[in-house]
Amino acid sequence: MNIDYPSDVSKETRLHRVPALPFSGGREVNPLRIADWLMSGLRAAGVQPVLWLSVLLICADFATALVFLPLLRPLAVLLAPLVVGGLMVIQDGATKDQPVSLREAFAALARRSNALCVIGLYGAAIVAVGYVILLATFHVSLNASVTSSGVHNLSISYGGDHGVRGALESLLGASIFAVAIASACFAPALVMLHDMTPHDAMIASLSGAARNWPVTLMYFAAMTVAVLFAPMVPLALRALVLTPLLTAVPMLSIYGAYRDVFLGR
Repeated sequence: MNIDYPSDVSKETRLHRVPALPFSGGREVNPLRIADWLMSGLRAAGVQPVLWLSVLLICADFATALVFLPLLRPLAVLLAPLVVGGLMVIQDGATKDQPVSLREAFAALARRSNALCVIGLYGAAIVAVGYVILLATFHVSLNASVTSSGVHNLSISYGGDHGVRGALESLLGASIFAVAIASACFAPALVMLHDMTPHDAMIASLSGAARNWPVTLMYFAAMTVAVLFAPMVPLALRALVLTPLLTAVPMLSIYGAYRDVFLGR
């Protein structure tokens, strides 16, 4: 897999001027702009309602399937940036009154599929490394001892703590997951619309999310609460209402957020 994909993009594609980023590291925006981001997404969906409805329903069904088929979760890591990247191209075209067909969206994704998959892998790597560090910090202890005869003994013990250490571990675990999401949320748009490499796109995405930490915290807290309480919701209500809603809100608002944070409009 070649992550330096811009050098492999067709000559015709590279001749098109890539729009510059006025705010390469993002800028701080008013949290109340969330409503405008959602309206922007709804307007784009209104241009191609069948396409958007199909994508949102397929994503919601796939998210529901992940509950029953955990083995599909690694696949979701790779597919999520591809889906978001495709929607960014479609919504960008709708915003500019140049609707993008499904065929054109797939062609754009094909040129950048490697980079989008790398975003998913990087995000998964952040979570994996973070949790390994947490495991080593909170659950593993080394005990060394020396007997009178000079024999050395080294033991490794595993254990958990449900007190303050347990609460701290949960908080740090959620923070690691939040960093991974923040690094990946804007990255597909930056890759698809600005020809950035996965590494640069994820750094810019993390910077933009950090500058707007109140908005990031609101989204993450809402999603966390919804996921925690989802098992208490009847399956039919969860599949028909909760999961589609949790899928639609981020997908409809991410493009508007990207324009506000990185383009200033």
